[in-house]
Parts: sequence; C-alpha cells; structure tokens
Amino acid sequence: MSIKSKQLLWFFAFFLVFELNIYLSNDMIMPAMLGIVEEFQAGKKFVPLSLSLYLLGGSSLQIFLGPLADCIGKRKLVLAGNTLFLLATLAVPLTASIEQFLAVRFIQGMGCCFIFVGYAMIHELFDDMAAVKLSSILSSTTILAPLAGPILGSAIISRLDWRYVFFLSALLALLSLLGLFKTMPRAVPKTTRPDLAAIMRSYAAIFSNGRFMFGMFTAGLATVPLTAWIGFSPIFVLQEMGASYATYIALQCVILSGFVLSSIAIQRLRQDFPLVSLLRLGGLIAAAGMLGAGAGRHHVDVFAACMFVYSIGFGLFNGALIRSAITASKEAMTLTTAAMSLLYCIYLSAWLQLYNVLCQRFGYALETYALLNIPVIVAITACLLLFTRGMAGRRESGVRLARH
Repeated sequence: MSIKSKQLLWFFAFFLVFELNIYLSNDMIMPAMLGIVEEFQAGKKFVPLSLSLYLLGGSSLQIFLGPLADCIGKRKLVLAGNTLFLLATLAVPLTASIEQFLAVRFIQGMGCCFIFVGYAMIHELFDDMAAVKLSSILSSTTILAPLAGPILGSAIISRLDWRYVFFLSALLALLSLLGLFKTMPRAVPKTTRPDLAAIMRSYAAIFSNGRFMFGMFTAGLATVPLTAWIGFSPIFVLQEMGASYATYIALQCVILSGFVLSSIAIQRLRQDFPLVSLLRLGGLIAAAGMLGAGAGRHHVDVFAACMFVYSIGFGLFNGALIRSAITASKEAMTLTTAAMSLLYCIYLSAWLQLYNVLCQRFGYALETYALLNIPVIVAITACLLLFTRGMAGRRESGVRLARH
C-alpha cells in the first residue's frame, strides 16, 4: 500500500470519528433528556424538540458551504466545522435554562453541515461501488451512535452529572480535529472569486432535477421512522412504559443493529452488483418489517424484532438510493452534496415535528408511533418502486442507444 493510500485511509478514519461523534453527542444525551427537562422545569415535548433543533442546525449552512468549499478548499472548511462543533460542545454544560440549552444545541448541530464536504471528497476519489461501500460505513454511524450512545450515556449519568456527556464528546472532537489536521488531503482551492450567478444557476439546476429531488425526498422519508424512534424512545420506554435503562438499551440494540448488519453485508458485495437490486430488495424487506411492527405493536418483543427487520432493509437500500440521487445531477459534487445534506436535515426535522404534534394529540405511546409508521412505509415503498422504475428505464434506453 502506498503512502498516499495510507494517508487516505487515516483521513477516512478520522473523518469517521468526526461524523460518529456528531451523532454520538446527541444519542448519549437522550437517556438524560427527561432529567434535563425536569431540571429546567420544562415539558416532555422538549425531548424530541431538542433533536429537531439539532437537525435544523445541521441544515442551516450547507447552501453557503458548497461554494465556499470550492473557493477556500474542503480541508479548511472541515477543520473549521470540527472547531465549531468542539466549541459548541464545551458550551452546552454552561447553559442554565431550557432555552439556552436548545439554542446551543442548535449551534452544536451546525457541525453536521460540514459532513457533506467529506462525503463530496469520497464520491470524487472513489468509483461507484467503492463510494457506496464507504458511504455505507459512514451512514452506519447514524445507527451505530444510537447503539453505543445510550449505553455510554446511561453509564455516565448513572454515576455523574449529565454535563459529563458533553465533556466526553469534546474529547472526541479534539481527537478528530487533530487527526484531520494531520491526514486530510490538501488541495489547491480556486483562486478566482466565486461566480455567484453561476452558483445560483447550478443550484437552480440541482433543485429542478426531478430525479435528485425525488430521490432525496425518498431518502429523507425512509430515515424518519428510525430517527423518530431515537427521539421518542426515552419517553416511550423510560416514562410511559416505566422500563429500566437496561430495557431501553436492549431495545435500541435490537432495533438499530439491523442497519449495522446490512452495512457489513454490503461490504461483501461484488463491485458490479447492480444498485437497482439493492433498492428493490431492501425496500421489500423494510416494508415487511414495518408492517409487522405495526401489527405487533401491543407486544414489545414482536415490535422490536420487526423493527430490526426494517432497519436491515433500510440499511440495504439507503446508500444506493443516495448514490443514485446525487449522481443524477451533473453539477459539481460539492454543490450537489450540499443540497443533499440541506434537504435531508429539513425533511427529518419536519417529519419529526409532525410525529411530535401527533403524539401530543394521541398520546406518547409505542402504539401511536407504530401506527404512524404504517402510512409512512406505504409511501416509502411506492417511492422506491417509482425510483427504480426510472433507473430501469434509463438502462434500457442506454442499451438501445448502444445498439444503434
């Protein structure tokens, strides 16, 4: 292996730490959220609202960061984002009210905005299947964090104040910052001033690309059930069910580990494995799991087992769906991934708040959540079928053109 290849691997490893920590910081604090809102004398609606604002913070800068990455360079931008996240993480323990807590959490969530820059580099440096495999590893952090986060968070808050959760996150942020500073590839940024008119035309082309927009809508919708589970499960399990932290952790591990297993399976696929097959197989598995979870909502063990199946299916099609969506645009990868990240966070925040409103109306209960997921999985399945039909149509057109 060449020195350059080793450096790229180390860069990927430290970028993985950076992304994992951004999600881990949120998931470690989730077991303590009921205690935090009680300490600040706030209602339980602020538990999922904290997650929503964190996600909104992660959608606040992408449009501006895309052109900036091309202007000053991706390396400087990622390092700046890591620094911002580190400082905000250190500020969270200093908050004295729920309003201050939510405001700083919004700023902390801005760290998510800088992740797409690393994704853009990966999609630029690797071919289709390699990019899908590496993206699958990166995407698995969104599920690995909810597995490790509640365990670490519960261990910390059982012995120490909840503020120590953020001290641990700050240490990880410092580690990734130093590692990225050492290993992140250097590239010569554009020396000319950015053409704002050209950037606007590029963004207009991206957001008017029907396949890209439809693919990102489907990706955001498909992530909603698992994101909602992460945001609401402390209320469902710890408060409404009166279960222990051990039960809460066990349910997280069962439900979310399917995504990790599917990510491992994807790594073993051959390079020429068709993405359309991943989309269709994953969609069918996800639909079967979610419908089963709705039917078994009155039995926690059945519900958890079926949600495990859903997370397997989701893990199979998620990376392929995102790859197919962003490559549908012919614009610069930096701008395309910026638009992707923006839409992704907006969709998640909006759907999460819709779940919150409906749970306030019908009760914060596992049964309510399971029923809300049924129309969502029907919509996801329909979207995946339409999306893959378009892929098949383009492939047939390509064959006909090649023959002529």
